[in-house]
Amino acid sequence: MRFDFSFVNQRNSRIAGFVLALCFVGFTLLSTNKLIQRIQENERQQMELWGIAQQELATSTDLNKPVNPLTFQVLTGENTIPMIVVDHDNKLLFSNNIDDRKLVQDSIGYVEKLIQQFSAIHTPIEILDRENLNQKMYYGNSYLIHQLRYYPIAFFLIVAFLGGLMVAYYKSTQQVVSNKLWTGMAKETAHQLGTPISSLLGWLTILDQHDVDEKILDQIKRDIKRLETISARFSKIGSLPNKKEVKLSAVADDLVSYMQIRMPKEVALHIHKNGDEKQVEVNSELIAWVLENLIKNSIDAIRGKGTITIDMSWESTAIVTVQDTGSGMSKKLQKTIFNPGITTKKRGWGLGLSLAKRIVEQYHGGKLRLAESSEKGSTFEIQLPLKQKYS
Repeated sequence: MRFDFSFVNQRNSRIAGFVLALCFVGFTLLSTNKLIQRIQENERQQMELWGIAQQELATSTDLNKPVNPLTFQVLTGENTIPMIVVDHDNKLLFSNNIDDRKLVQDSIGYVEKLIQQFSAIHTPIEILDRENLNQKMYYGNSYLIHQLRYYPIAFFLIVAFLGGLMVAYYKSTQQVVSNKLWTGMAKETAHQLGTPISSLLGWLTILDQHDVDEKILDQIKRDIKRLETISARFSKIGSLPNKKEVKLSAVADDLVSYMQIRMPKEVALHIHKNGDEKQVEVNSELIAWVLENLIKNSIDAIRGKGTITIDMSWESTAIVTVQDTGSGMSKKLQKTIFNPGITTKKRGWGLGLSLAKRIVEQYHGGKLRLAESSEKGSTFEIQLPLKQKYS
């Protein structure tokens, strides 16, 4: 089996990118957490300073003495930290940055709820009056800390969005390059086939003038016609296919009759049609190419005697299954079987199934998938849209 080293390199690049992304995420979370801790420590110091100022004000016995300007500034300064001050019976004495409407509706219940909530976040600060516990201050996190907690999520969403755009752009660019390469190879192949086909047609004309068995000439003509069909297929890669309304069974019958006398005698090829046939709009040459590729793969998978069965049915879509009694594929190979360069043949390029999938899905809007594969054989399924009827 040949391995696509470019695919391996892509996988290693993805793993490296994932590891770097994890490191970046870890660094961002760690940095944000440290910033939040510093802000929380700063807010703790602010609350402790507010408690000292409140304690100084509460212990002042001379009411005519002016309040210390620093104490006044600390107590009246603005901040965004939610806080409540209660007495020893948990009665509210003071609040800041608290929802006043909830206090009016249920003062006692709301204060109890805030005490439990703030206690879970920070240790309350005790305000003493001559060494006796007089008041307790409970406080929560400021609005800034709440914003910072959501910052990594918003940041990662933005980075993921930009990363997605970059990946989409990269994939589209790679797809364009890949399409041009495929198109160039296909058209060059068609061009190269033109000369020997023309030469063979000339030799066939000469043979036709001599006493040669008609059956032999008929088979040679069919083979040359087959080469012309293959050349036409390659020449159509990269351009929109000329689709016509056809009977899918006729395309399959023609292919089966051609291949039955050219495949190993140990391998039997059968075709079954289930239900009433409905018309499809396809390029018959390209669809025949897909079926031929699946049949050839089945022949290669069968070691000794075996059977290849083509089942056709028409429901909401036209369904064609190609089932063989070959050796099957490993689970690892099943995941990559449609990737270019993946093959089990010593001399294969690994392009057949990739091309087949492109023909069915991109050119005809259908689906091609590996339905199942085991030691008893493999089954491929083709789904093609039916011809739309307009009233």
